[in-house]
Amino acid sequence: MKKLEKAKEVYKAIKIPEQLNYIVNKTISKERREKRYVFKYVKYAVSTVACIFLTFVFMINVNSSFATSVSEIPIIGDVAKVFTIKEVNEEDKTKLINAKIPALENTGNTELEKRINYEIMLKMNEVLKEAEERAADYKEAVIETGGDEEDYQPINIQIDYKVGYSSDKVVSFMISKSETLASAYTERYFYNIDIETGKKLNLRDVLGNDYKEIVNKTIYKEIEERSKNPDNVYLTADEGGFDGIENEYQNFYINSDGKVVIIFEKYEIAPGYMGTQEFVIDKQIF
Repeated sequence: MKKLEKAKEVYKAIKIPEQLNYIVNKTISKERREKRYVFKYVKYAVSTVACIFLTFVFMINVNSSFATSVSEIPIIGDVAKVFTIKEVNEEDKTKLINAKIPALENTGNTELEKRINYEIMLKMNEVLKEAEERAADYKEAVIETGGDEEDYQPINIQIDYKVGYSSDKVVSFMISKSETLASAYTERYFYNIDIETGKKLNLRDVLGNDYKEIVNKTIYKEIEERSKNPDNVYLTADEGGFDGIENEYQNFYINSDGKVVIIFEKYEIAPGYMGTQEFVIDKQIF
């Protein structure tokens, strides 16, 4: 119980880091209207050391100041790289927003964190604003063409993120934004970052100068294999399907095995019902 009380005292004494205030204040000032922010706080009551550990892991994912503090502990610090800095849950007659916006932390490169986190916050604010405007326009169009306002269903706007790979040298994650109109529409934003240099990595950086040959060979082979299933249909090159990647800036992330995963959005190389297409490049880069 003494350990638990001490842990509570440490948690209550945690101060919000200066860079967090900088990021949030800087971006909020650019928004045209106020948003309602919902931050999740965790109240824990545990009686064993094991429960304390589970609570710490949970807090890393939902509370940025807590993650910053515990990141000084070597065991936990290695995984406290990306966390939810802001949540937005908002609903009205035109839209339903559920957004989790991530930030980078505990890299040892403060300038990198400020730059990436500021970039993410500005981009996500822009994405939300545009999505809200589309939702309002869509509702107006429905009503003007004879639709019943009482039967109108708010557009669902979601933002979430996925961490693919994290080490003391490289972090890879992607942010997904989806809107549900007549059908679901998704956009993804990829961050593959060299922590030491602050550089955003591209395919040439991680696969070498032969990146095109490596990627194209894998994708052509995988498409051929998947096409053996009659339910899998891929567009031909003449139909706008896969005809080799154009350059090193093709969308990708790095998975937990340290391998590149190439991403094609819905409709890019296959009919819409096939959804997003992912291809794991079988070359160990880390």
